[in-house]
Amino acid sequence: MIDSKEIHLLFHVPEGLEFIAAKDLEESLKHVTIIHHTKYSWEKKTGRVHLFCKVDNLNELRDYITNRIELLCIYSVTLVASESVIPADVFSEVQSTYDFITAQTKGAPWSSVIDEKEGADDITFRATFKKEQLKHKAPSQEIAGYIGYAFSDVYKHWKVKMTGYNYNIMSLWYQTTDIDVLSRISNHCSEKSVILLLGVGIPIKDQKQRNRLFYGRTSLNPCIAYCLAKLADPKPGQIVLDMCCGTGTIPIEGASRFKNTLWLGSEVKSKVIAEKAQGNLMHCKIQNAEFSIGDGRKLCYRPGIVDSIVSDWPWGLRENSYSQIKSLYPKFMKQMWNVLKPNGKAYIITQGHKIMTYVLKYDWCESMWKTEDIITIGIGGYDVSLYIFSKNPNPAIIPLGI
Repeated sequence: MIDSKEIHLLFHVPEGLEFIAAKDLEESLKHVTIIHHTKYSWEKKTGRVHLFCKVDNLNELRDYITNRIELLCIYSVTLVASESVIPADVFSEVQSTYDFITAQTKGAPWSSVIDEKEGADDITFRATFKKEQLKHKAPSQEIAGYIGYAFSDVYKHWKVKMTGYNYNIMSLWYQTTDIDVLSRISNHCSEKSVILLLGVGIPIKDQKQRNRLFYGRTSLNPCIAYCLAKLADPKPGQIVLDMCCGTGTIPIEGASRFKNTLWLGSEVKSKVIAEKAQGNLMHCKIQNAEFSIGDGRKLCYRPGIVDSIVSDWPWGLRENSYSQIKSLYPKFMKQMWNVLKPNGKAYIITQGHKIMTYVLKYDWCESMWKTEDIITIGIGGYDVSLYIFSKNPNPAIIPLGI
């Protein structure tokens, strides 16, 4: 057993939704009695939330995260062993970078995050490395290889195994403007510093496939859908609509989190709704979500019945084309206004920022909607916009067709 005082956990979360993930993590972990003196830190559009805390017992914490709690807003979690600044002159040269990473890996305090005996001969591991947005001539796979080689020199009897391993040795380098993080690493650390982080991944269930058997090319990751539902924060008895629900990820994640609300999903493709969305709903055995065939250009709901709309609209980089989706957005905006209650809000994801900007300049659209915020988030390697609209119940202009 390892008794540890202070630890650092790094949670990988949806990019752009760090503020939601940090709040959800705090709510989920605040009643865990083995965690004390918590401090959460995050930075926009990084996909990282840091937790600095003290724990009574590290093994118990590891078991708790792996087996006893579901953290639905995260992709993965790393127990950090060390962080160090890569000198600029070292970072500029490939071989110097390899040498530095090798030395740091060998010198990291792995015993503070690993409790297995060094002499055990049945333990396996793999090394994983991420560059994030930092450009470097050294391929990520080669860097991971150097880290794996250096780590095997520390635990000489451990064997490399790419699947079904006991430990995932995690490493990444990144830059940050987070003062809390910078001050903990070095007094000389700045926003331009490249930081090498080394740690061990705490295994959790595969979040990508949770709550679903069926998904499509444009289906949202469940973690993103969950964060969107948390952002909408529906109250008991309210109705939330996804007008382009596809395989049903947003309604299912929302319904599983907010048990006393009703989540509706509407989708124009009958086969998708009948087979995939309904199949996922039956698989999850969720009672507070319903799906129906419907066209976002003419929603089949009574006016003023929906409290919130949370939806991932079609956008041209993933499906259809610019010309095909350009005519959809004005009709979608009108239909949303019609079905929302007077104080209703809409949370809309689209990569079609150009189209949305054009539509929002219409006189009738400016009259019907207030744009509360536009948040840039990351989906599948794309920068995507999350628009938050609030309905104006008494617009000066109401277009025909509503």
